[in-house]
Amino acid sequence: MLTLYHYWSSVCSQKVRLCLAEKGIAWESRHIDLFNDFDHWDPEYVKLNRKAVVPTIDHDGRLLIESNVIIEYLDDAFPDIPMKPADPYARGRMRLWIYDSEEIAHKHINTASYNPRHAVRLATRYTKEELADVMSGHPNPEIRERVVRRAREGVPQEEEDAAYRALDALLDEMEESLADRPWLVGDMYTHADIAMASYVNRIDALPRPEMLSPAVRPRVAGWWRQLQARPGFVEAFSFPNPVAGDPMTR
Repeated sequence: MLTLYHYWSSVCSQKVRLCLAEKGIAWESRHIDLFNDFDHWDPEYVKLNRKAVVPTIDHDGRLLIESNVIIEYLDDAFPDIPMKPADPYARGRMRLWIYDSEEIAHKHINTASYNPRHAVRLATRYTKEELADVMSGHPNPEIRERVVRRAREGVPQEEEDAAYRALDALLDEMEESLADRPWLVGDMYTHADIAMASYVNRIDALPRPEMLSPAVRPRVAGWWRQLQARPGFVEAFSFPNPVAGDPMTR
């Protein structure tokens, strides 16, 4: 039995759900409410995930955290539908995209996602000081510092603009990588594509979706169309929002 602890619109949760769907793996859902009940702060959940984030998987009593680790584990544990190329060099390039999805995409998507919905909706429930006080209870010290600062100050425009510049550069790399191939590392749909899909999906929902326009990046736009057409994408990204009004950020 495989259980996934996840949040409906978390980019990292979407990544794991996409891998599960593409590989046809049955799983049991444990939805973790990040913004109303702060389920990820619960001491019982922190026992499962010491970083107090989603996703977490429990596979027959064995726990794993970190979405990029999880998707590679799933490929090893359920090898029938491989998501990694056999060629060592192609596999290395795949892992570079996985690395960039965390090192570049996740960091800057987190910043770009804050102001449009997250801050506005939380502001309807808390004053800035109340929100900072609530966020100071986050059990993860690294995240706690960031969320308390943002609760008090928001995300400055220059920081948001810098995040979009970094995402622009990464999308340029995607455009170049797709020059002579349908997927990011070749003819095979791999974890490279899965790793980037949830971040491109988020860009599509943020205030600057023109970054994905066919007029700006035709190859990325084509890659995105064919990825969205896959049944696995439809299954993974149609997970319903269980709580109306929840913001769309990790």
